[in-house]
Amino acid sequence: MRLDRCAMAGGLATCAMMTLLAVVSVQASAHPHHHGTGVVHHHAAQAADTVPAGPPLPDGQIFLPPPPGPDTAQRAADASIFAATRVLEGTPRWKLAQADNRDTPAHMVSAFSCAAGFTLPPDHLPELVGLVTRIEQRLTPAVHAQKMLWNRPRPFTEAELSTCIPLRASLRQDPSYPSLHATLGWVTGLILSDILPERTAWIMQRARVFGESRVVCGVQWQSDVMAAWLNGGVLYSAMEQDEGFRQEMDAARAEVVALHPTMSAPPAEECAVEADAAAHPPQ
Repeated sequence: MRLDRCAMAGGLATCAMMTLLAVVSVQASAHPHHHGTGVVHHHAAQAADTVPAGPPLPDGQIFLPPPPGPDTAQRAADASIFAATRVLEGTPRWKLAQADNRDTPAHMVSAFSCAAGFTLPPDHLPELVGLVTRIEQRLTPAVHAQKMLWNRPRPFTEAELSTCIPLRASLRQDPSYPSLHATLGWVTGLILSDILPERTAWIMQRARVFGESRVVCGVQWQSDVMAAWLNGGVLYSAMEQDEGFRQEMDAARAEVVALHPTMSAPPAEECAVEADAAAHPPQ
């Protein structure tokens, strides 16, 4: 359904929320634990043959709650937040969401420069970037299994509203819950918090904003991202028990600590945009 016909009556955000809530009843026929259709997430396909060794990860199908069901307050809140954040199109927050969509390990490291208090150039941090790369390879299949269990549709499949990125066919087919992107961002934040404990509050604030960019972008629901934060915390805690992981962390820590005195502060205007995003979460 297009929303332009009813926007004149009550505003785009209100109209969008009404449309989204209307489609919830259609989704009610799907069991909340319905298994997926076999569509393979592009990250999962890339990582399938390159998963680093390590102890089994906790089963997110056990510790994560299912996504909000129809006729729940959280489901209504998700719809409202998705509709309301469309007005951010073209703003600095929208552009930050576009930048945060680049979830390569190199970008995810550099995205935490303001939070760290000094520039984190990926080409000077091979140990750290390599660690984030291997974590992505390790976690992607696990999160993909969670996604396929619940098979939750993306927000933009329910209303024709703007998103901050072009919509690939693979993204349309990829389930929304929980957010892999936000899971990886949260884990990257935890890594950097362990390396720079004095900057933990700012680093984890940036990890929050990184996840919220998915909501601003319009590609995931707020509850997808909130589940990802829980997901990232539990999975990181499990990886910390592995001796190989601890050795890689030691190498990354030494690298960052050695680099710190040689690096300048990141651009103030970029940090101001991130600070404003943190002060105005999409909820």
